[in-house]
Amino acid sequence: MSENLEQVRSGDASATELFELGAVMLRRKVYPAAKKYLLQAIEKWDGDDQDLAQVYNALGVSYVRDDEQLDKGITQFETAVKLQPGYVTAWNNLGDAYEKKKELKSALKAFEEVLLFDPNNKIARPRRDALKDKVQMYKGVPLKPKQR
Repeated sequence: MSENLEQVRSGDASATELFELGAVMLRRKVYPAAKKYLLQAIEKWDGDDQDLAQVYNALGVSYVRDDEQLDKGITQFETAVKLQPGYVTAWNNLGDAYEKKKELKSALKAFEEVLLFDPNNKIARPRRDALKDKVQMYKGVPLKPKQR
């Protein structure tokens, strides 16, 4: 760990090392440092897009957990699932962030994506079912027509 920090200070750290450091900071709930290292990892990334998706997902988690910066988190999760469409964890995180933002239709869509890839997903299935009921309930509420 301290070896990694030395390399980071000297600018020699690889993108993977920066990602690992960011992940450690995320686990320790040191979100500003996590974001810093993850953003540096993305900047330096020269590896596989599938792996890069994990960096974006971790960055999204850092934003959501740090002062609930939901919009920034959502942007990262969306980038992660673009890079890796079958990335169930990122889809779940995206659904969660949309739900916190009270954007229920978008949340529902994200959890439905999870179930396409993992039909028995224990996180997405109950959330999807609960959201389906809520979205149906709102469907009956007439929205004000937009002003022209």
